[in-house]
Amino acid sequence: MAISGITSPNVAVNQVTTSKNKLAKDLNSFLTLLTSQLKNQDPLSPMDSSEFTNQLVEFAQVEQQISMNDNLTNLIGLTNQSIVSSAVSYIGKTIEGESNQAPLQDGKLKAAYGLEADADDVTVVVRNDAGDIIYSRTIDQADGKSKGVHAFEWDGKDANGNQLPDGPYTLSVTAQTNDDTPVGNYVTAFGRVTGVTSINGATVLLIGKVGIPVNSVLSVT
Repeated sequence: MAISGITSPNVAVNQVTTSKNKLAKDLNSFLTLLTSQLKNQDPLSPMDSSEFTNQLVEFAQVEQQISMNDNLTNLIGLTNQSIVSSAVSYIGKTIEGESNQAPLQDGKLKAAYGLEADADDVTVVVRNDAGDIIYSRTIDQADGKSKGVHAFEWDGKDANGNQLPDGPYTLSVTAQTNDDTPVGNYVTAFGRVTGVTSINGATVLLIGKVGIPVNSVLSVT
């Protein structure tokens, strides 16, 4: 994932606050209506208290559930903070993670691609953030077309030899056999961790402007 302008509002906290406010409003309306009914009831035929008692019990149960959700939200927040704090130890280290985006850092990009079966034709394509193809390489070596994982490195230069700026680039692999049968594949990215953040509750390691979730990290060096 490419990272730009990260914002992480605590949606769960907002939901709990909204639920509390709505419950308080509904309870006040109910009590106002109940008080009015009690004041205007027929003394010779008093209201049955069981119905509004049940409603009060329901309000209490809802309030308990909201409080439980609030406590769970706080617990999740503390857990996420602990995970982020632990992830700080990755900063400065080089990681490999599952991603079709890789960072060009200091004019170098390192990635890998995996083939699920032997292929006869393999091409690796690099695109910029606009989706334009800026570089492609047809793999000639036989060992680069066999089943398994293969290294891919790029010096950051386009087809005309121009050095491109550091940043995130998207990689894709086209692999097929001689009879045009597609071969399944995947891409992993290497990069130096420059920061840590949390997105939608998930801890993400930043390698330049590319984000790698911690649970997608394959190796650390």
